Amino acid sequence: METLAEQFQQVSKQKSRVQRHNKLLKQGLMLSAGLIFLLIGYLIFIEFFTPVFGRWPQVQKSLQRAEAHNHYLKEQIDSLYRVNDLLLELSPYYTGVFYEVQIGAFENFDLANYQEDLVKMNIDYNGPLDQYTLGKFRDLPRALAFQKDIQQMGIQDAFVVAKVDGERVSVNEALREGERLQESREESLEKNPT
Repeated sequence: METLAEQFQQVSKQKSRVQRHNKLLKQGLMLSAGLIFLLIGYLIFIEFFTPVFGRWPQVQKSLQRAEAHNHYLKEQIDSLYRVNDLLLELSPYYTGVFYEVQIGAFENFDLANYQEDLVKMNIDYNGPLDQYTLGKFRDLPRALAFQKDIQQMGIQDAFVVAKVDGERVSVNEALREGERLQESREESLEKNPT
């Protein structure tokens, strides 16, 4: 049988082992917590700042070049759309949505003899009346501003007419078609961001 002193000695040794083991666990826990804290701090740091080592600076520069090039290409595409719209405005053909200002509709007034000299005047022969319009605008605000100027010149009955692919439609229909075409253009840009 063991004596009480021997049992106390064994319990003391076990207590010392448990305390050492507990101390090692605490140190490991502190080390793990410190590493996790450093990792989270590093992740937060690289979210706002470029890391100073590794391939990050090269990747960041490459990304900036790609974004600048993408911005340049989007500007070029937008410029091409504007040039295309201008060419369509100057073209004798109608494709898409246009607005014109009608200055009159006359039954016994014929400017056909002067049409070659009146480059921007359009004559629509619809029914018994010949309809005379000026301008060919891609957007309604420009057409309305032109209408106001024409009215200030003395043609009080001038009003805006809308055309889609050369056919006369209501202004609301033209606005809806213009929105649809714009959405289609934006979808095309989103699908092919370049």
